Amino acid sequence: MALTRAATLDAADLASRLRVSVWRLARRMRQASDPGITPTMHAALFTVEQHGPVTAGQLATHEQVTKPTMTRTIGVLVERGLIARTPDPLDGRVTWLQITPEGAKLLQRTRRRSDEYLATRVRALPERDRETLARAAAIIEGLAEPPA
Repeated sequence: MALTRAATLDAADLASRLRVSVWRLARRMRQASDPGITPTMHAALFTVEQHGPVTAGQLATHEQVTKPTMTRTIGVLVERGLIARTPDPLDGRVTWLQITPEGAKLLQRTRRRSDEYLATRVRALPERDRETLARAAAIIEGLAEPPA
């Protein structure tokens, strides 16, 4: 599909194309990495790994969902042995969530599979396109940062 220069430089059009492309690529990478874990579960597990131990409220805030929604996700993750609940020794009302060795293995496996899937696709591109992607990756990383 040939685009005119004006179309490629229109911010709204570019934003829309980028959104759809990134979502599709992320979906394909998730399917290649572990179809048994939902994006919500994966995000929560990743957050617990990176920021844990955390409370359910902290996790809900970080993931920008309601506490009841996060409570359901936590229940599934605990049931599957991917995170563990630990009571706070000083305050019995507080429970801390932390990743289990099984949860860490699952994240490691999904990262490896996602990286392998994407690396295979990138290797098939011409060198010029790989160079363009390297520049685009840096730009996208900047876009992913919170606004200043």
